Amino acid sequence: MKLSHTSTAVLFTLAALSGCTSAGIAASADSDPVMSCIAAEASRMNLSGVIAVSRAGKTKTHAQGHLAGPDSWNTAPETSFNLGSAGKMFTAVAVAQLVDAKKISLDDPIGSYVKGLTPEAADVTVRQLLTHSGGLGNFFVPENLPAMQAAKGLSHLFPLVANDKPAFEPGARFEYSNSGFLLLGLMVETVSGQPFGDYLDQHVFAPAGMLNSGLDPAALDVRAIGMTTLPELPPLPPGGLPGQGPGQPPRPDGPPPPGLSPSGPPMLPAGPLRPATEASLYGTSAGGSYSSALDMNRFFEALLAGKLTSPEMRDAMTSPQILSVAEKDGRPAHYYGLGFALGSYKDHAWIGHNGGAVGVNTESRTFPADQITVTILTNRDPAGASDMMRKVQSALFDGAACKALPPS
Repeated sequence: MKLSHTSTAVLFTLAALSGCTSAGIAASADSDPVMSCIAAEASRMNLSGVIAVSRAGKTKTHAQGHLAGPDSWNTAPETSFNLGSAGKMFTAVAVAQLVDAKKISLDDPIGSYVKGLTPEAADVTVRQLLTHSGGLGNFFVPENLPAMQAAKGLSHLFPLVANDKPAFEPGARFEYSNSGFLLLGLMVETVSGQPFGDYLDQHVFAPAGMLNSGLDPAALDVRAIGMTTLPELPPLPPGGLPGQGPGQPPRPDGPPPPGLSPSGPPMLPAGPLRPATEASLYGTSAGGSYSSALDMNRFFEALLAGKLTSPEMRDAMTSPQILSVAEKDGRPAHYYGLGFALGSYKDHAWIGHNGGAVGVNTESRTFPADQITVTILTNRDPAGASDMMRKVQSALFDGAACKALPPS
C-alpha cells in the first residue's frame, strides 16, 4: 500500500505502553554464523523489527527494537506488524480458493460480483485485477484517510472506488492498483457470504497455522506501532510525492516497496519519532493486514505444500503473468503473478511481496528451490526492511562475511 503522511490526527496514543521500560537493542546470540551475521548487521542498522529465516523447515529469528518509541517494550518473534501490500498475497489465495471451488473464474468480469461500478470498471476481469493490469487506480491517498480511519470493513470503502474507470485498456500493461485489490476483496465477501477478515481467519490463517494474524489491529495480542520521523503535512495530491510508488527504477534486487521509495526524491527533514496514523488502520484486501514474521514463514510453507489451494492455482499464482519491471542497467526484469511478485537474487528465484508506507516496511519472500524463506518486518519508514533483505540474501547465498555484505 502507499500513502503519504498527512495532518490527520493520530488514531492512537502510547498510553498503554507508559509503564514499559526500555531494554535497548540486543542482538540475539546464535551459533549459526549466518544468523550471527544477520543479527550484527541488523544491530548496526538500528533496525526496529523482526527477521525470520527458515531453512529446510527450521526457523530462526532475530528480534530487536521497540513496539513503538524507545521507551516501549522490545519486539519479539511473535510480534504482529502492519504488512502493507504484502497482505495482497492473502487476497490472491482467497480468490484462488474460490476458483478451485468453481464459484468464480479468473476471466469473469468483476462486475458480475461487485455491483455499482462504472460500466468500464465492471468489465475488468478478475485476472486483470490480480495482475495489476486492469487500469484502475489507488484509493489509498491522503484525502481518503478520514474514510479509512472510520472503516471497519471493505464495504465502508466501496464509495472511494465506485466511480473509477480504467486509465488504459485493461490487460495492456502493469500498473499497480490498490483499488483493484479492494474490489477483489469485495468479490470474496459476495461469493463466500463472509466478511473478508472472517474468510481469511477461517480459510487462510487457520489452515496455515498463523497464530498472530488478522485485519483488526485492536484484536492482536502484541502489535508493533508504526512509527515515523516524517513531519505531519497537509494532504498531498493523489499519488503522493513525485517519484513515489512501484513505477520507479528497481533496487539492485527488485522493485522498491509500493509507497515511500528510497530511490525517489530527497525526503523531507526527519522530525521526532511519532506514531503513524496510516500504520494502524483496519486492514483491507489491498493490504494493511497484520502478521508476525513467524506467521509469514508459516504462510509460505503452507502455500508451497498445497495446504491452501490446488497445485494448479498455486502454480498459476506464483508463475509470471505480466512484466512489472523491465530489465535495465544490468538489473534483472521482475514479473507479477496473481497477487505475488516474482524475481531472483542472482540465480536464486523467489516469490513473495513487499510493503511500504508511513511507519511500515516489510519484505517477505520464499526461495522454493533453495528451501529458504525470509521475512523482515519493521515498524519504521522504508527502507530498513528492504535494505536488510539485500544483506540477508547476500549472507545466505554469497557466503559473505559480515564486513563484506552490501552497504546500506
